[in-house]
Amino acid sequence: MKLSRSAQRLGRLAGRPRVLRDLAAELLHGRFGEAARIARAGSGSPDLGAEKIASHKLRCLWLCVPKVASRSIAHALLEADPAAEVLSGRSLAALLADRPELADYFSFAFVRSPVARAMSLHAEIQFGQARNRGAQERAKREKREWFFDRFPGLEQAQTFDAFCRWLATPYGSDDFADRHFLSQHLQIRGPEGRLPDFVGRLRTLNADWGAVAARLDLPAEPLPALNTMAGWDAGASQARALRQAAEGGVTAEARALLRRRYAEDFRLVDAASTGDAM
Repeated sequence: MKLSRSAQRLGRLAGRPRVLRDLAAELLHGRFGEAARIARAGSGSPDLGAEKIASHKLRCLWLCVPKVASRSIAHALLEADPAAEVLSGRSLAALLADRPELADYFSFAFVRSPVARAMSLHAEIQFGQARNRGAQERAKREKREWFFDRFPGLEQAQTFDAFCRWLATPYGSDDFADRHFLSQHLQIRGPEGRLPDFVGRLRTLNADWGAVAARLDLPAEPLPALNTMAGWDAGASQARALRQAAEGGVTAEARALLRRRYAEDFRLVDAASTGDAM
């Protein structure tokens, strides 16, 4: 018989002594709001449910990695096949177990330097605000608020170095991770650790997308630039952070922290650049 969701959450807490110690300390000092935050985070599990798109017309399966041109790729695929299925809320392994026919489709994903991906997420949750009023701005605001409420130790006005230190804590680990900072390799590996048929890189996005388009017999056109930082109101702090990233101004400490946190992703990106992951 399947355990209830509450029982599963309690079981995860019981197996995480650091979380239990932190929870007990907050309760002892009467900080019940922070205790609730720790309990929510500590009883969570990795978010493997990023969307996938299956096109039966093109016989392909795209595996989304958030913060890696995902809106642009999804747009191009749905333009090519409006009837394609957008599948979300399940890991790749669970999806293939339920839909084994998709295992025969051409599968592909794109990955990104972990440093650039972390910079992008940090900039978005700290500074990102859509220029257009309405639903897009509300969604970005709610996303930022959700991050700060969900993960202990993640704070407003946090520098990038402090954000990288947080990623190195249990609450920034893959044990609890949201899909936006969950290791990329976990989101695209299928049963038995198998990688997709093609792994491209954001750094060479249009060239690698051209290879995918040729495989799918699609026009070799550059991807549209969607959901970019150009669509945000850039404050002074954001502008400084983005200039630092562009100029290689990430500190040695931040790079070392990210190297340890995302060691397998660095190997994956390096392999993709030489074609070994394809």
